[in-house]
Amino acid sequence: MKNLFLVLAFITMSSTVFSQVVIRPGVRGGVNFANLTNSNFDDKVDFYIGGFAAIKLANFYTLQPEINYSRQGGKAKFSGFESLEIQYVGMAITNKFAPFKDMGLNFIIGPAINIKVGDNLNSFNDDLEDFDFLFFGGLGYEFPFGLGIEARYTIGIVDVFGRNVNTDDYDDTNIDNLVLNKVVQIGATYKFDFSK
Repeated sequence: MKNLFLVLAFITMSSTVFSQVVIRPGVRGGVNFANLTNSNFDDKVDFYIGGFAAIKLANFYTLQPEINYSRQGGKAKFSGFESLEIQYVGMAITNKFAPFKDMGLNFIIGPAINIKVGDNLNSFNDDLEDFDFLFFGGLGYEFPFGLGIEARYTIGIVDVFGRNVNTDDYDDTNIDNLVLNKVVQIGATYKFDFSK
């Protein structure tokens, strides 16, 4: 009897929680200010676009899986040298926290993985790594009618040229030798509401 009561209580609590879950698809896009750590490149201005599903699990928390296309790399400082362009398609698990109930302000944090789908490596001697793991954080603001604005900072953790600090050209374990993607993204989002 006690077990039956616990099962019924669990089902009741689960149905209450999931009945409050709201899922809204959306799109995002904007400007990338991309560069590489430990390199002689300047910031490269390009774009990103993507889609997402915003899963509101609580008043203060939204889980937002994303699929994004991003153009990154770095801009050559000197004429006669080609800028590096790397194109990625990636999946991100975005966590959005809204600490103020009546405001659209939210804090953004999460991990992602990018898969390289293109580059302009014809003038470089090294092969580029085919993937990148990264972490990002930022701020956003969402208006009641679905439009939002956001800014994110992203840093990769895989050397762009596929090198490891313990092998290849490195004589020590100094992580400062790694060439990593770093990107500032500024853009807009729009969430669709099909419940109306």
